[in-house]
Amino acid sequence: MSNSQNLRKYLTEDELKRLLHIIKGHKSARDEAIFVVAYWRGLRASEVGRLPLSAWNQSKRKLYVTRLKGSLSGEFPLCKAEHSALTAWLKIRGNTPGPLFPSRESGLIGAGIGRKMLHVLMVKYATEAALPVHLRHMHALKHALGTHLIAKGADVYSVKDWLGHKDIRSTLVYAQFRNKERDKAAQMIYEQG
Repeated sequence: MSNSQNLRKYLTEDELKRLLHIIKGHKSARDEAIFVVAYWRGLRASEVGRLPLSAWNQSKRKLYVTRLKGSLSGEFPLCKAEHSALTAWLKIRGNTPGPLFPSRESGLIGAGIGRKMLHVLMVKYATEAALPVHLRHMHALKHALGTHLIAKGADVYSVKDWLGHKDIRSTLVYAQFRNKERDKAAQMIYEQG
């Protein structure tokens, strides 16, 4: 097995907290909303910019997520952090129809924020949060959510639905991440005993 296959593919809960703390410290309501929603919805970078304002049902506190790459779309209840972040962002963004997170170049009626800019932001904030270099990409957030849900006791079928996976095998990867982590911790403890 190559060294790259041994690298952890997700942010730990502590790393995620550091990342979100750094973003919050920059006082950018847009960026905070982007990263909180990207994490809690398990979004790919390309899905973030495609979210229209109309996908957010403010009164029901739900967000309709259109998934790409053959994943399953659906409407999901928002957690308190997502609702708060989106509400703060809407005060700045306004109610004009268009992308929920518009590109600064295209404006409200243009295109949503692009994958390249999301990557730039992720690298910037992840560097400030001192995250491992190999985790300074948006997809680490999706991996983190899947892994965190499994760790908190969510069953695999709930995680499958949450992340929009069509095939349960895609979801089982997150359980394998946790197994490797457990095995590594056990080996370390056994060596000390």
